[in-house]
Amino acid sequence: MLAIALCAGYLSATIGHRLDHGSSWWHGADAESRTEGPRTEVRFAFNPGRQVTFGASIRNPGPWPVTITGINDGPADQQVFKIARLAVNRADEATAVGFDPAAAAPFRSTTVAAGMELPVFVTITIPDVEMAPGSGVFFDDLAVDFRVLGLPRHQRVPMGFRLVVHSANGYVPR
Repeated sequence: MLAIALCAGYLSATIGHRLDHGSSWWHGADAESRTEGPRTEVRFAFNPGRQVTFGASIRNPGPWPVTITGINDGPADQQVFKIARLAVNRADEATAVGFDPAAAAPFRSTTVAAGMELPVFVTITIPDVEMAPGSGVFFDDLAVDFRVLGLPRHQRVPMGFRLVVHSANGYVPR
């Protein structure tokens, strides 16, 4: 009975462990942000083939550390936007979460302690797709692979904002 209870407790703890959006985000001068009610949007102008970079922090609410092993790794996770580069700023208990593009290092498996955040820079390539005037393509979460207590997990983690690629005049691919 004790073994069954321990196994059930382990599975419950690991399967129930969820990551969340962090306390901050970042965008460069090539984007604008606006908040309407509870929703914040980071907007980039549509320009097919162009690459844009934004930042989002991923929070581990605890109570155990997690190892983030991948972000939008699979084809099904990338959908319309293709990730060209992932980079991170390391954060520990001595430093506040911050986004510093000059200090960012390429993403690799990273352990995030309970209660800590990982600032992630994501560079995407804007797709060459047809856009109607005034329309946009958006997403608001990242697909994150991680391990908690040795068990691999996959979760769509909200970014805390919606990223929008907006086409004011429309576009038809040639």
